[in-house]
Amino acid sequence: MNLKKKDLFSGKPDHETRNARVRLCILTLLLTAAALLAFWPKAGDSHSTSGSQFEETTVPTAVPTLPPESLTARQTREAAYEKDLAKLQALCDDETLQEETRQQAARQMTRMIQQHQLELGLEEALTNAGFAPCLVLMQNDALTVAVSASEVTAAQSAVILSICLAHTEVAAENIRIMPGGLQG
Repeated sequence: MNLKKKDLFSGKPDHETRNARVRLCILTLLLTAAALLAFWPKAGDSHSTSGSQFEETTVPTAVPTLPPESLTARQTREAAYEKDLAKLQALCDDETLQEETRQQAARQMTRMIQQHQLELGLEEALTNAGFAPCLVLMQNDALTVAVSASEVTAAQSAVILSICLAHTEVAAENIRIMPGGLQG
């Protein structure tokens, strides 16, 4: 089968093109279903809620007081996340600021929460695939996946990359896999 990309979506489809379209649709549906299953809250999950994801947003104001060198990468990320979230929440609540400023803070907070949930969901999917402990960081349309294994085989890299591509819109060239040195 030697189809070009333009053959799939141009002109009157022949039998081979129609079959390729069907396979492409099925693949898209399967990837979408896999993404939904990976991020779907499980029964009894401690962070699943019955309503909106923003219903019970609490913003802890305490940041760990341990010296930075004693914090794990995950604790450092979570502390920074909580600190940034608290600052944005304070901006949203400050009625002395212009409405546009408060709306920008609310939009940034929403993006930050979505990004954090994406990081946590990817970590869960990677953990389920056998890459525990792991840490996912997303910044500026780039994804960094840190795993504890000192070396990652080509097959393991392919699995990590495929999970990241299935759950995000980050381009493959913007996904970095960093083996070794991660503390759980």
